[in-house]
Amino acid sequence: MYTYPCPNSRLAFRGYRRWTLAWRELCSVLVVGPALLAGCTRPDPAAVVLATTTSVEDSGLLAHLIHEYGKRVEDARIRPLAVGSGEALELGRRGDADVLIVHHPAAEEAFMAEEHGLSRTPFMFNDFVIVGPVGDPAGVGGTRSVVEAFRAIAGAEKLFLSRGDDSGTHGRERELWALGGIHPEPPWYVDAGQGMGALLQMASEQGAYALSDRATFLALEPRLALQVLYEEDPLLRNVYSVILVRGSRSETEARAFAAWLSSPDGREAVESFEDERGRPLFKALLPRGGMHDQESRSEPQARERVASPESHGSAPAGTDADEAGSDRLDRATLRQRFLCRSVPPEFADSACG
Repeated sequence: MYTYPCPNSRLAFRGYRRWTLAWRELCSVLVVGPALLAGCTRPDPAAVVLATTTSVEDSGLLAHLIHEYGKRVEDARIRPLAVGSGEALELGRRGDADVLIVHHPAAEEAFMAEEHGLSRTPFMFNDFVIVGPVGDPAGVGGTRSVVEAFRAIAGAEKLFLSRGDDSGTHGRERELWALGGIHPEPPWYVDAGQGMGALLQMASEQGAYALSDRATFLALEPRLALQVLYEEDPLLRNVYSVILVRGSRSETEARAFAAWLSSPDGREAVESFEDERGRPLFKALLPRGGMHDQESRSEPQARERVASPESHGSAPAGTDADEAGSDRLDRATLRQRFLCRSVPPEFADSACG
């Protein structure tokens, strides 16, 4: 049974209706198996606390994964907290979560370098898309690259809603603005402080542009006055990792759940998830030669911001001189440098291809 927290477990802050879940006030538990709880309950100390992104919840994948896991593990208990990736990682740092599902590579690398995680395994991906009003007043649909699309929105000063919550989506958005040499500012740029589903609803109501993961957009599309205006750029690949938190209070159960997500059964559960029209929303990552975790002792890979001078503008400060002065950086190189900077080699084919 999937129950949401009681009203007093949600704390409002930062404009509009941004919510964060506080561990001490959490009164909801997800029970998979024969034991069902009705209404609000005290936290179950045996439950695995899963901090995951709002995109995983809003797309419907979270409930699907836990349901599939429950069919294989009797009386498995998973308590989900849907927050941004940055907040999920903070919950892990504080010891208030056992397992994390996140999609913010730079923050994940820092988390592992600080030795807060026992393992980090990329296990699925989808992509980001730029969505906006049907009329497309900024002309995003006619651009040649995602960075050019962002420049078009900024140049026209058309309303853009940002997650503004240090989520994986917000992190990618900031990187794309930086690649274009743009510093977005109000009034056309609004830091909404919302989860993915709520942000898309706001963008629909206000006729605004937004960066969204494809899965959440497709899940909500029938209720939105928005359309996908830019897609299928290598800079929009969106990889999710599962992290097992060091010092978990339910380490055995947490390790089992994390291992299942990256197992053949878990990959099948990811790939079997579809929207109402039968469209798959996520793809599983397939490692070369077996599954290997990126252990916490691994050195984080350098995050290089490299753009094509022709299609993505001038290379940002800090790139090599020969790259900055080159006439063209091919898309395969861009994909390798930008997308694969934080994906272990055994996943490179499916994560970066």
